[in-house]
Amino acid sequence: MEITIAIASLIIAWLTFTKTFYAEPTEEKKNFLALFLATQKLSKEVSCIMTEYAIKRNALDIELYQGITYRSYIEGLKESQDTNLSDNLYQKVKNSKYTKSNIATMQKSLEAQFEDLQKMKNTFTLANR
Repeated sequence: MEITIAIASLIIAWLTFTKTFYAEPTEEKKNFLALFLATQKLSKEVSCIMTEYAIKRNALDIELYQGITYRSYIEGLKESQDTNLSDNLYQKVKNSKYTKSNIATMQKSLEAQFEDLQKMKNTFTLANR
C-alpha cells in the first residue's frame, strides 16, 4: 500500500514538473503574437505619418536628431520593419517552440518598442494638425 502511494506521488510530481517546465506556454505565445502584429501595424503607421509630416514641410533632408535626417530615420524604420517585424518572422515565431522565459524576454523588448513607437505616433500626429 505504501509503495502504491509513493509511486502515485512520484507520478503526480513528475506530471506537475513536466507541465510546469516543459509544456508550451500557449497563452503567453498568443499574447506575444498579438503584440507582434500590433507593433508591426503601429510601425507602419509611424513611418507613414513621419513621411507625410516631412514631405508636407519639405523636411526629408533636415535633421530629426543630430546626424540623422527624417529620410534616414524613416528608411531605418522601414528596414527594421522588413527584418524585425516582417510577416516571415511572425510565421517563424508562430511555428517555433519557445519557453516562457524566452517569450517573456521577447515580449519585454517588443513592449518597449511599441511604447517608443506610440510616443512617436502621438508626437507626429499632433504636429501634423
